[in-house]
Amino acid sequence: MTPPKRPLLIDPPAWIISAESDLTLARLGHIQDVLPEQICFHAQQAVEKAFKAVLISASVEFSLTHDLEELLDIFAEAGIPVPEELLYAGSLTPYAVETRYP
Repeated sequence: MTPPKRPLLIDPPAWIISAESDLTLARLGHIQDVLPEQICFHAQQAVEKAFKAVLISASVEFSLTHDLEELLDIFAEAGIPVPEELLYAGSLTPYAVETRYP
């Protein structure tokens, strides 16, 4: 199978579709025999992609980072409100890279 082309940095709906897919994988992990850190990896990816979709929609530039705290800082600098329950999403950042491999 050939991997699909990466979503362009100008296509927020593609980022949301990818975020929703990661969220589905994270949710399925709770009913399957999936390592908790892999569930958290997909949760982190879902949040990261959703955040980036919002920033793209708002025409706010950002670096290609996995750091959710950095993205939250960009939201604040741009004056984009973030729901209170997402202000702690940064705790998922370590799962973006550190837990991908045993």
